[in-house]
Amino acid sequence: MSGWEALAAGNTNAPTPKPTPKPAPKPAPKPAPDVEEIVQELRELAENRGAAPEPKAPTAPEPVTSTEFVSRFPGLQAEMESQSSAPEIKPSHIFMGIVGHEGTGKTGLAFDAHAHKYPDGLCFVLDHDNGGLSCKLAHYDNSPMFRVFEPWVMQQENRTAYNFLASYNRVMDISKYAVEYAQAQQQPGFEGPLLRSFIVTGIDQFDGMCINVMKIHDLDMDATDAVAASAAKLNKEIGWNWSIRATRFKQLTAQCQKLNRLGVDVYWETHLKEDKEGKVGFDGWKFAWHNSANQDLFQVLWCKRKVIRNAEGARTGETRYSAEFFKQKTNSNLLNQQRDYFVTNTGEEAQWYGMAELRDGAI
Repeated sequence: MSGWEALAAGNTNAPTPKPTPKPAPKPAPKPAPDVEEIVQELRELAENRGAAPEPKAPTAPEPVTSTEFVSRFPGLQAEMESQSSAPEIKPSHIFMGIVGHEGTGKTGLAFDAHAHKYPDGLCFVLDHDNGGLSCKLAHYDNSPMFRVFEPWVMQQENRTAYNFLASYNRVMDISKYAVEYAQAQQQPGFEGPLLRSFIVTGIDQFDGMCINVMKIHDLDMDATDAVAASAAKLNKEIGWNWSIRATRFKQLTAQCQKLNRLGVDVYWETHLKEDKEGKVGFDGWKFAWHNSANQDLFQVLWCKRKVIRNAEGARTGETRYSAEFFKQKTNSNLLNQQRDYFVTNTGEEAQWYGMAELRDGAI
């Protein structure tokens, strides 16, 4: 026994030799590729080489429900939604001019229309020529249905009776008050009579008011009143800036258009003046208001007076008053039609008929 063997045999503390690790099993060989499949793939690659890839179908956006939509214009969104149901007071399409010579019943037609259409409603009258006040007293027994506002502000210190700038500002205040009232009656819980009509008499006088305000105040001409503003030097050397007059006139137009949106019928009454230039062609007459009114008004009634004569040309004593639908944007069937609304006969009771289309709102 060798020394190492003896030592190993007699030494029980000798380390036990580690077993030899078994080799890891080799992975199973992969199956050989199918030659036919490889050939087919190579053919397809060759056929599709250079071909554009097929476009992908666009992805449809996710639908947005009305409850999820949030507008960048919340005020307009609220305005749109407020129109989803009919308002209690519907907007009005009546913005009518009533024109004719003095004494043809223009103001009477507007009063008659309101009284029949809205027997329980309010009518504000902006009364430039006192025609509204006289109609209320003579034919409606001073009825509180009609509230008459005088626009003119008097003065003492200058040569003219009217303070034109203060009068103009009062016209604006009256029309703004009408808009304020019409807005208030739209609110839930409003108590009181509803404003249904707004009549402006003598709109030609309002136009003259705008001209005098332009002359006295807007052109910085150092004029103290309308007399000084109408001096010959002013006319010849300086001239007028008529756009100022137009701008002032249009402010009342804007207030009346707002009243329409709030459900108030609007009537303007004016006179005729001679058409010396022959540009308009209304039988030698033209309407006495700013030209913009011809475009802004939806309807124009032309009131005419005709003296009836017999075959020999002598007067019969009868006079007929008729109105022509000279402009009609809201009911084309009425355009150019005429209606008799008032007949007088010497020695007989005058007959007032009014106009059915104004009374029932068919215009």
